[in-house]
Amino acid sequence: MNRREITRIEPRSAVRVGFFLGLLFGLLFGLYSAVMLKAMGDAGMKMFGESEAAQLKALGGVSTIFMMLFMGLLGALFHSLIAGLCAIVYNLAARMFGGIEYHVQETSSDQPTQDFIEND
Repeated sequence: MNRREITRIEPRSAVRVGFFLGLLFGLLFGLYSAVMLKAMGDAGMKMFGESEAAQLKALGGVSTIFMMLFMGLLGALFHSLIAGLCAIVYNLAARMFGGIEYHVQETSSDQPTQDFIEND
């Protein structure tokens, strides 16, 4: 069994991954928010007045798409910044204290891969 260590995370790749995940989750959250606002307006909840409920009922496809795009871009920006900062902080911590260690077990390519339990 080989022991390896992650000593550095490239901030550029962390920003790319953060951007993609932020865009994906932002689009999904924007769609969810738009659908929930529309449903709250349709239900005519007691917490809203008649004019507010009418405005929520009027939400259509264009406003849903706008909310999805806005939340997607906002999420992508936020997650990109956080992922880049986390990569920089990890690199500093790994330089001072050492990186995350993990163990790799060699397997032969002609045998099917099986789950194993490590006995220490």
